[in-house]
Amino acid sequence: MAKKGTHIVNPRFAKGRGYDKVIATIAGRGRCPFCPDNFRYHKKPILHKSRGWFITESTWPYKNSQKHLLIIALRHKEQLRQLTTRDMAAVLYLAKWGVKKFNIKGGGLTIRFGDTNFTGATVAHIHAHLIYPKANKKGVAETVNFPIG
Repeated sequence: MAKKGTHIVNPRFAKGRGYDKVIATIAGRGRCPFCPDNFRYHKKPILHKSRGWFITESTWPYKNSQKHLLIIALRHKEQLRQLTTRDMAAVLYLAKWGVKKFNIKGGGLTIRFGDTNFTGATVAHIHAHLIYPKANKKGVAETVNFPIG
């Protein structure tokens, strides 16, 4: 669980479709939405778990993504230095699982860490994004904007 008084969410980066209201509610309550004891705002099921991490579909996928998966640590961590080799192995395992499960032909795997004023993340709890872009009529991927900063 996050330490009391830490920056749990950053409403600045929450974009419409109701996500901004959810993040504002979470900010008001001051409890991490990705920690297991408060994981009630996410509406998609957990698909698979490995070594203290799990993978799920994003409730609010980025524009132009065909599939947007989140890989989230069960323990609250915010800094890259907190991740172990075991953590990184779990992220890689779950990313590979997602690629196989959803027949992802190509995409991006990203991890934001640290101060959300620099990362562009809405949630400080460290997590990875596995993003598979939609293809246009010519079979070319549409651009998915993944903000950092």
